[in-house]
Amino acid sequence: MKKISATPLFFLTRSLFFGLGISIICKYTNKDTYIGAIIGTLLGLLIILCYRHIILKKNNRSLNQIMNTNKIIGTLARVLLLFASTIILIYSLLSYKTFVSSFLLATTPVYMILLPWLILLVYAAFSGLDMIHKLATSLLPISLVLSLLSIISVFGNFDYYNFLPFLTTKTSNMLMTIIAFAGISTFPGLLTLHFASDTKHYIKYYLLSALLVVIAILCINGVFGEILVNVFRFPEYMVLKQVKLLDFIEKVENILSIAWAFDLFITSSFSIYSIKELLPKKKNNYITIIIIVIIAIIIDKFFDFNYINELFLYYALPYISLIFPIIIILLFLYLLKKAT
Repeated sequence: MKKISATPLFFLTRSLFFGLGISIICKYTNKDTYIGAIIGTLLGLLIILCYRHIILKKNNRSLNQIMNTNKIIGTLARVLLLFASTIILIYSLLSYKTFVSSFLLATTPVYMILLPWLILLVYAAFSGLDMIHKLATSLLPISLVLSLLSIISVFGNFDYYNFLPFLTTKTSNMLMTIIAFAGISTFPGLLTLHFASDTKHYIKYYLLSALLVVIAILCINGVFGEILVNVFRFPEYMVLKQVKLLDFIEKVENILSIAWAFDLFITSSFSIYSIKELLPKKKNNYITIIIIVIIAIIIDKFFDFNYINELFLYYALPYISLIFPIIIILLFLYLLKKAT
């Protein structure tokens, strides 16, 4: 049996950093954020290894089969994973909506921004996990090229003095950065519990993706410094506005930022797939559509230029992203133990 590559994990790992994650962790440690991000990657690796352990122990059984081994714990695991998938979808759609409405289509109604995107997402998700794998595999080379091109281009505006003096951050703030990075980088990885046990290169894709985020943080701090990095709403996009290719090609930030759009697309489609798979098989397609419509209405009514509501999600992300994985991991470890 041919092994399936874990390419979606590359996109999942980076997705919540766009518009949210990087701003959050930079808020805690400013110029020392990259240090917390490196240590956070190692902590996140422990969570990723737990995901990988669960996937291997499934022995190609579906999550539904695992959860059916114990009615109470299985139902709790299903509800929490369904809730986590919904939260990931909300964060991904909100990041996409906020970015597009802020920088690209400022006067366009929210529903016109979300509707075409949601149609593509539903098509990809309802086509199954194989389709998501194929999309991720196809988009990976493009995403890597765009990411590397962004990094190389930004280095021309890099100022090493923005990192001096070293290690001036409080220990408590550094700890928050480490925890936040670990949580934000691994939270969408919960979706990979749907993977078959013969998935390959799982750890490699997490480390590669996390490394690119760390380098992005270095570039942002190196260009903006510790003050400006907390001023911009999308620092990872704003830093690309400094880029000039070949010293005369300007306004390339919209092209280079497509790599982040790929992350959001794969993550959103995977979230929808997870929601559909966790719902009762009877009429799960219709229920999934209803959930998506409700989420779109919530984003339109409660988060369209409502800064207070957006701040709530902004500050809740580090806690949600770490609490959910730990609880769900423990539940599935218990279920797997009972299933053997």
